[in-house]
Amino acid sequence: MPETPIAPLHRRIMLAASGLVFVIALTQIIQTSSSQWHSRPDIPCEQGVEVHQLARINADRVNLRDLPTVFSTVLTQANAGDPAMVVCVFGAWSQLAGDPPGQIQWVSTGLITPDTDQPLSLQSRVSLILMALIGALWLAMSALKPTWLPAVADWLFKTRDLPPHAQPLIKKSVTEVPLDQQLRQERI
Repeated sequence: MPETPIAPLHRRIMLAASGLVFVIALTQIIQTSSSQWHSRPDIPCEQGVEVHQLARINADRVNLRDLPTVFSTVLTQANAGDPAMVVCVFGAWSQLAGDPPGQIQWVSTGLITPDTDQPLSLQSRVSLILMALIGALWLAMSALKPTWLPAVADWLFKTRDLPPHAQPLIKKSVTEVPLDQQLRQERI
């Protein structure tokens, strides 16, 4: 298949678009703190809404209990600034990943403050990395081999598999411009 020439304007647009995708992905990766790249713990939520977020205790001598009630047994106490991993929220109570691991602890939700940097989900981490890789690859291809881009786009979007009546809607067909129209466009 002969390579189709790419107009300079289209090449610049492809370079700009792929560069923009790459820069956005790279900026997002750089702005993500190292603590956000840690995986979330695989601790089941006993009852309530699963959240898995990092938090800090915001008061001194906070009771950590075995059940989400004020009448339950106090397992231990925590102080202001102590880290906590909130597994799930049940009403006004938050289930914490206990110490030792596997021990369930409950604390009143008003006594903890969520951290601003929360761990990213696996899907978010993979998306950021893939977006950066695809942006870099597309940027390199736009700069080095721009004639490959239409073929790659056809392969990705399967435009050649479309019925003949739908193909003109997707890709612009190359048509001969009559000589008199070419001369008129040159004068303008």
